[in-house]
Amino acid sequence: MREAIIADLSTVVPEVLANELLETYEQLVAKHSGGDFEGALVKAGRFVEHTLRFIEHVRTGKTPVEIKQVQAAIRTIENDTNLQESLRFLIPRAAYGMIYDLRSKRDGVHVKEIDPTAIDVALTVAAAGWITAELLRLFHKSSEKAVADAMTALTRGCIPLIESINGEVFVGKSVPSKFEVLLLLAHAKPKGLGRTALGLAAKCSQPSVSTSLKALGRVDKRDSQSGLRLIQDCFLRSSHGSRGFV
Repeated sequence: MREAIIADLSTVVPEVLANELLETYEQLVAKHSGGDFEGALVKAGRFVEHTLRFIEHVRTGKTPVEIKQVQAAIRTIENDTNLQESLRFLIPRAAYGMIYDLRSKRDGVHVKEIDPTAIDVALTVAAAGWITAELLRLFHKSSEKAVADAMTALTRGCIPLIESINGEVFVGKSVPSKFEVLLLLAHAKPKGLGRTALGLAAKCSQPSVSTSLKALGRVDKRDSQSGLRLIQDCFLRSSHGSRGFV
């Protein structure tokens, strides 16, 4: 899916810029999932810059090396009446109001107040996912179904502990194998994972994967390669009864 998103976005901007945008988004999500909220806010700022560079390339045909003044860049974009509404207003305002502006507005937080960083980062991740999905909706060459699946994946809730490096998705902390399997399945929504792909992604042993699968309440046998396709609205049977995961 990652390669398809980059290919779609590269229809209007250089591939290197499309890759920078998506890679920064992935890093933001990974920092959030791993609990590195300060690091996530740094990546969020970079994501906003790449978003504005993306729009500037669409607008002018040239990619700025950097965005020196975010507010000035947004004013310039909003004054360009040739841009469609989403590029002109919706995306820049979401990028500024829901991502870029959060940190500066929190400078006055006192020591005794509850630290809002975690909820701030959760908002930035959601906004960054929406922005990426909206850019994909506007500029794509893939089928409508493929784009719809990608948009769903980009705007789903953030799955904890999931990290991604160079397209490899894995659980970044040591957890019981049954929870590792469930985390990977939840992240794979809406397409799910075939048994082979799940075994490659899981860091636990293959027998542990098989044992964990037996604890799942629902599977869908449609995968043409392995004969087993897993769906996400599954349940983990435990001593406390069935527990909904997603």
